[in-house]
Amino acid sequence: MGSVDPVTLEVIRHGFVAAADEMKINLMRTAYNPIIYEVLDFSVGLFNEDGDMVAQAAGLPIFLGNLTPSVKQIMADVGVETMEPGDIYLINDTYSVGTHLNDVVACGPIFDDDGTLLGFAASRAHWLDIGAVSPGGWTTDTTEIYQEGIRLRSITLYKGGKPVRDTFQLLYDNVRYADSVLGDLRAQVAASHTGARRYRDLVRRYGRDTVRAAVAEMFRQAEAESRRLIAAIPDGEYYAEAFMDDDGVGTPNPKVAVTVRVQGDEMTIDLTGSSPQVRGPINCGYAATLSGARIAFKAVTNPFSPVNEGTFRNLHLVVPDDCMFNARRPAPSAVYGLILMTLCDTIFKALSQAIPDRIPAAHYCDVCAHFLFGTDPRSGRPYLHVEASGGGWGAAPFRDGESTLIAIADGDTRNVPVEILENRFPLRVIRYALREDSGGPGRFRGGLGHYRDYLILDHDAALTTTQERSQMPAWGLFGGKPGAPNRVVINPGRPGERVIQKCTGLPVPAGTVVSVQTGGGGGYGDPLERDPEAVRLDVVRGYVSPQAAEREYGVVLDPQTLEIDAEATRARRAAMAGTGTSAPEAPPTRGR
Repeated sequence: MGSVDPVTLEVIRHGFVAAADEMKINLMRTAYNPIIYEVLDFSVGLFNEDGDMVAQAAGLPIFLGNLTPSVKQIMADVGVETMEPGDIYLINDTYSVGTHLNDVVACGPIFDDDGTLLGFAASRAHWLDIGAVSPGGWTTDTTEIYQEGIRLRSITLYKGGKPVRDTFQLLYDNVRYADSVLGDLRAQVAASHTGARRYRDLVRRYGRDTVRAAVAEMFRQAEAESRRLIAAIPDGEYYAEAFMDDDGVGTPNPKVAVTVRVQGDEMTIDLTGSSPQVRGPINCGYAATLSGARIAFKAVTNPFSPVNEGTFRNLHLVVPDDCMFNARRPAPSAVYGLILMTLCDTIFKALSQAIPDRIPAAHYCDVCAHFLFGTDPRSGRPYLHVEASGGGWGAAPFRDGESTLIAIADGDTRNVPVEILENRFPLRVIRYALREDSGGPGRFRGGLGHYRDYLILDHDAALTTTQERSQMPAWGLFGGKPGAPNRVVINPGRPGERVIQKCTGLPVPAGTVVSVQTGGGGGYGDPLERDPEAVRLDVVRGYVSPQAAEREYGVVLDPQTLEIDAEATRARRAAMAGTGTSAPEAPPTRGR
């Protein structure tokens, strides 16, 4: 394979990125459900003839690089020698591709004019329903994969450009909201065709050999950059652990144990010591765990550069056979993303010993997904509203944490605008506001979560939700304090008020208020070192209450003017420092 000049290389590189971006745009514009065109719960990418990722559009980090195992599994199952132009294959098998069954991959081969295989175009999209025991499939109490919907492994959807009737019929008969779900599937097919056209355009313009040489050079450059950046981290072995609330069905506090080894320009993430496979649906397949490790790796190396397969060639992952990060049949995995978000934060926690000036405190660490479903009294048709929620991110060594930002696994996922939600569903949003005092105190304050309250209108509905970090809130670093926990409150301030952590299909009658209250990020550094004026401004802006300003930061404000009482503040801070109320942790040490 020959070399390619730098100018042509950059044109081809950005041609692939642009092609992936166009796939993303077309999928958004033609999808039927807000979970795709508003929430953006999908990912698209282009792959070479070996199934290695050439370009992936910006999207959910939780899908970072794990479309590759999907493409390679299809290649192994189907056999590339049997593929032909116009083929489309489906796969969602947890044990092959890592994620839960709702995330369905549609993948098509791309051929040159002479029949030579060039590569693949693939998309993964969250289907509104996959035939699970409960609408939506985000079940919190399943105990085996068979309760979570249809498993598809390298199933043919189109052959030679013609639809396979049996496959379409199987899907139509086994998912709820079938017309809507199959509309999203057709959008995925359109995205594959878009990627294939743009891939062929590049080959026709520059020639097959030049494009292949450019892809090889793209991989080489990405690997070299990753190696350079890892080499800048001090060698050592860094350990951290965290705990989940539970597995949804009774296993308390499953453990996430992480050892990060840095040796030269290589990084190994070892999950030995993590909880064995659990009975509830927080397990995930190896391929999804690899994505979680890649998120953390990319964040501490070069988070802004385009990603391809070469980016991760110096990252190694070790996962025990019997581990909730390496699900084996028939382990359930409906809410697999919960442990991956905690995995990312725990990797960062371990690396805070090596690069403390680059690592933030923990974030709220759950998409706080909520599913409201029932029969719309206006139309008599069943509906399902699915939404992820933003929360507080951890403070950094140099700034406060971001507020109401989506969790690390979900990237550019957005909420559903209130106007669209209320137009499509028999629901009303009666409060949408920042959650005061939810950010963890520190020299730099953790970001805030929010309130998003839904009123159920004129019908009886049901609720499915997960709220991780309700018992184990986002931790602070180096003296910073935890953020507030995630929770859902049914009928807040009214008779029958109760707090929910996880539930599947909980009845919520007409008139019920469902209050989604997302948690805050952890603080960074001793709260007594925070500038009193910054605390005062937090109170003025409604981020921190006057009571918390005094309790956590030792800042006393005049109740009428909200001006700082300097003498009272000095006395309060001195008293707190003398009692160790807010003493910082010892500086981190490198190595284990």
